[in-house]
Amino acid sequence: MSDLSQLARLLNDLRGNDKLKQRLALQRLGQLKDSAALPAVVEKLKDPDRQIRALAAQVLGNVGGEDAVPYLSETLQDETKEVRRAVVYALGRTGSSRAIPLLVGVLLGDENSFVRWEAARSLQFLSSVSALPALIEALSADENSYVRYAAAETLGELGDSMAIDVLENALLNDENDYVRYAAARALGEIADLSSVPTLLLALRSRNSQVWHAVAEALWALSEPVVPLVIEQLIDADPLMRKCALKGLLWLTREHDEDDLRRTDEDDDYSLGTGWSYMN
Repeated sequence: MSDLSQLARLLNDLRGNDKLKQRLALQRLGQLKDSAALPAVVEKLKDPDRQIRALAAQVLGNVGGEDAVPYLSETLQDETKEVRRAVVYALGRTGSSRAIPLLVGVLLGDENSFVRWEAARSLQFLSSVSALPALIEALSADENSYVRYAAAETLGELGDSMAIDVLENALLNDENDYVRYAAARALGEIADLSSVPTLLLALRSRNSQVWHAVAEALWALSEPVVPLVIEQLIDADPLMRKCALKGLLWLTREHDEDDLRRTDEDDDYSLGTGWSYMN
């Protein structure tokens, strides 16, 4: 079957009354990525069936590009959270800068945490520093740990030093281990030497995955980090001195991950398998 005849058949199924055929047609159109399907897919954004509306939004993200943004924008007010989440997902895949203010609005304003989480993740695909203030606000103030985690992850992907302060605060003070883990990873991706004191203090973490992320962030700073760690060995704060010593041991010895364990008895900061789920 030629692409043209296949497209015609799928569009015919999409405009028919069989819901199963409509869903299958939308899935296939998303794979074909043929812009000729755009008008028919747009029609389905107003379908009574929420699954059809959500699928149509996802297809628009793959098919429509820049042209899909206005239609997706209109659907951001859908009463169903699954549809709004699909729209947010699609906006991130359009690759359009016009989607950024829409996603920022969702991140800071949607009532559903999973929709806000999707907005934070979708902003990764648009790689724009204009989203930094909203992501910083989400990390520092959103009540949901999933959203804060996604915001930290995206801030790390953007790699801008403007995010360092809020990431450091999250690493030391957020109540959720998963968020602290994401903050440590993000600081490692930004790789700014000004984060060294905070990373050293974070070596106190009792969660081995957080500790591992912190240690890897220090490692990512490479040789320039060692003199800064040594400076902290004479800090007035005994806690900082202790953390600096642990950091220096990590940075200057060779490791066999299979042999390393972190124990409460000897306070050996090493690799382990502990984890805690998100709140």
